[in-house]
Amino acid sequence: MVIDSDLTPVLRACSDEDLIPLRDYILSASTNWLDINDRYEVNPDRPSSYVNDLVYEIRTFGGNTLVNIFRDAGVPYAEVARDVASKVKAKYDETASVEEIEWAILTKILEQAIKDMSPEERAKLEQIFRDAGADRVDLSAGFPLGLIMAQVGIRAAGFVAYQVAVIVANAVAKAILGRGLSFAANAALTRIIGMFAGPIGWVITGIWTAIDIAGPAYRVTIPCVCHVAYLRLKNQYSGMELGGDV
Repeated sequence: MVIDSDLTPVLRACSDEDLIPLRDYILSASTNWLDINDRYEVNPDRPSSYVNDLVYEIRTFGGNTLVNIFRDAGVPYAEVARDVASKVKAKYDETASVEEIEWAILTKILEQAIKDMSPEERAKLEQIFRDAGADRVDLSAGFPLGLIMAQVGIRAAGFVAYQVAVIVANAVAKAILGRGLSFAANAALTRIIGMFAGPIGWVITGIWTAIDIAGPAYRVTIPCVCHVAYLRLKNQYSGMELGGDV
């Protein structure tokens, strides 16, 4: 049994619907072991019943072949997150927590996508930050998201981070799996996230082009880390109404 203190509790708190994208990112790799796993074969659409196996797969894809020869459970999720941050060129402090590293990854992807957004898309994203208290936001000027978040109140910042995670995770899923995340109960959220799928999808495509030579494992670890970042924030903030008081 593989238990990772930075990953297992997050996944265990999630629904099957939340976990299915992780399952599909893993299954998309021909080198996965999940599709021959007994627990998967019995309940393929109930990933909550094989969370430990998802953790094992993510950690294994995160390690290189030599490391995994000697470390049967792969590498810790924190190391996977750091490696993904390096590949997308996200900056973080050496003492950063896993949550902070995940946030650095999400904001790096979003910052890159902003360059390709239309004025309407940038205006909608700016409004998300203004609603949370960051009054003087001009994304066309290349203002770092970290500085924008510094203008937002502590409680509001958490919910804004959740919205950013939703936007990025949805776009990544659409680019890689061909479908976005499901938000049937929140029409407003569905409309907003759909606006940003194109620009973020182009960023992901660019990342794939840059790392193809480095190895196919990143086609699993990058989307998985983005999705885990989203799930971690969803567990904390998804009960709040989009655009409401935060």
